[in-house]
Amino acid sequence: MKDQHKIWQNEWRRIMGKPVNVEIEADCDFDLHFDIWQLSDDTFEELFKVFPRGAIIAERALQLKYGSNEELHKPLNKEELLDEVKNAISLLQQIEPCEELNNPKITFVSGNSKLRLESLSSADSLSVFVDDEFSTYVKNGTGEVGYSSYFFLSEPMYRLASSYTSSHWILWSLTNLEKQNPYTPLMKLYNNRCDAAITNDGVLLFQLNDD
Repeated sequence: MKDQHKIWQNEWRRIMGKPVNVEIEADCDFDLHFDIWQLSDDTFEELFKVFPRGAIIAERALQLKYGSNEELHKPLNKEELLDEVKNAISLLQQIEPCEELNNPKITFVSGNSKLRLESLSSADSLSVFVDDEFSTYVKNGTGEVGYSSYFFLSEPMYRLASSYTSSHWILWSLTNLEKQNPYTPLMKLYNNRCDAAITNDGVLLFQLNDD
């Protein structure tokens, strides 16, 4: 995998007009992580031609960069937010069933950053079990090349919004479960300043409200 990552690293650096064969691992190459988001759209899209389903990945990344996907950015009221949590749970249970999400009690809380930290300090992300097996779904969907692509792309996609939810939403296209993308409802929650988490009491939906 490291050899393949070095090939892709050099290709990206060539496209970006940067020196190649640098003595740094691809997963620590901040030029790849941050500078790609400053490229023109055409140059950005060129980076992804070497990956399976690269055009879709690039398109999704640009949608998040510009906030152009209206479905993901629609303001939602409390009832709609709860519906998205239920939608996410349904999709997650189809993919990786777990006891914790079997008809859980869902609690809605709104508060400031301090309360958010307190409320989520001992909680797990709603998607934790699917997150843990993400690379397995990728390998089943696009094979070894997709598997290697996922590990190469995960960190640069994370850097766009410092969020693995957004990274996973982009890279879900590497799986064969496109119609069951659980990160779509989770992205809607994220863009409404919400966290959905598994707690000892069920599922907590926390909406940040610093006003």
